[in-house]
Amino acid sequence: MPEFYTVVVNRTDAAFLTQETRNYGLSLQFNEFHIAYCVLDYRTNKYILLHEYRRNDFIPKAKPGFKLSFDDFLRSVLTANPWLKNPFKSVRIAFEGKKSTLIPGPLFDAQESENFLKLNFQLLPDEHVLADHIQQFDNYNVYSIPKNLEDAAKRLFPSARISSLTTILLQTVWMNFKTRINANRIFLHIKEKTFDILIYDGKQVKYLNTFTWMVAEDVAYFLIFVLEQLGMNPEQASVILLGNIDRGSNLFELVYRYVKNMEFGRRNETFKYSPVFDIVAPQSYYPLLNFNSCGS
Repeated sequence: MPEFYTVVVNRTDAAFLTQETRNYGLSLQFNEFHIAYCVLDYRTNKYILLHEYRRNDFIPKAKPGFKLSFDDFLRSVLTANPWLKNPFKSVRIAFEGKKSTLIPGPLFDAQESENFLKLNFQLLPDEHVLADHIQQFDNYNVYSIPKNLEDAAKRLFPSARISSLTTILLQTVWMNFKTRINANRIFLHIKEKTFDILIYDGKQVKYLNTFTWMVAEDVAYFLIFVLEQLGMNPEQASVILLGNIDRGSNLFELVYRYVKNMEFGRRNETFKYSPVFDIVAPQSYYPLLNFNSCGS
């Protein structure tokens, strides 16, 4: 039902045909509150569709006590886009969560994944712990996902493997910036309610953490706090901006007060992009639009 969600982005090229999905790659990221997905036409190596839906907290005319579930939200998106159930050449799914930790390959034990995560986070009974191997660094990203969200994604795409969005961020930043990554290269990835701070020390990940934010001051505070804790001078730091941050926004202007050397991430030139993407900022949807660089 349309009142279950708000359309955030709806960019569709005229070349997109629902009967041609076997020639397309579908990449999707989600959490409890939103779903975003894009379509790559493998025949032209061009992105031709980008949609994002945000779950509505308030449902007009709903019965007293009604609470919209993720399943209700997902079904409403599928009703509006029934072609999502079609067969695709490839399907990639990334969960956007808050709880994750990196474990060096030599220390990783799959049987201990839950205990690794419990060292830093309190896990809820309905959370399932998964791990992604990041081959570039021989690290494992251990993370949790609510079981009901995992089950819903698997019902829709039973053959697709779920990854962590943080894993995709780590992999794609490395692939796209590895010739420019030197000591203390900082990436700030802004999402709707959370943001990631990723710092490389030469060829290794020096720091990675996800924070919750409500106002721009939260982002500035945690960024400066992290830099100072690591002995880095914010005025000399070099930061690459990714995600939901635009030049001239309140968030950008506030961070710029403290960090002068900032630049925006650019699109991956490995792919082509339909003109309908022209109004989408190049740094936006960064992991999602680079998901196809991560292989199968």
